[in-house]
Amino acid sequence: REIREHSKVPVIMLTARSEERDELQGFELGVDEYISKPFSPKILVARVGAILRRTKGLEVEEIMNAGGIVIDKTAHIVTIDEKPVELSYKEFELLSYFVENQGIALSREKILNNVWNYDYFGDARTIDTHVKKLRSKLGDKGEYIKTIWGMGYKFEVEV
Repeated sequence: REIREHSKVPVIMLTARSEERDELQGFELGVDEYISKPFSPKILVARVGAILRRTKGLEVEEIMNAGGIVIDKTAHIVTIDEKPVELSYKEFELLSYFVENQGIALSREKILNNVWNYDYFGDARTIDTHVKKLRSKLGDKGEYIKTIWGMGYKFEVEV
């Protein structure tokens, strides 16, 4: 019930209760699928796949706004004060990560793992280069990316 108050995420209830009234109660609570034990793992995978196919495309647009910077993740567009900004793929991902983690001190290692992924074998200083380019493309808004010396960066919008 609480999940349904805040989200449309698909919910599958796996339970040992197999009586009709229990299953009906589950659906009344908002589950998308009710599976009682014993069940086949292959059937479970098939039902998860069916729910994902039904819910694909129902995601709402992901638009973030931070101090005049608007990021449309679905369209992969960034605007500053309603003017489009040209960013490389990694610059876009880096800016999105900063905005999603506003006010949080992020180490270079954490940024590298989340934006470049764990399989990246380059130098963590590559982040410094990307941040420098990103700051210059953001103009005055580049000041939102604060350097935390000896650690990494923090994205903070001045109020």
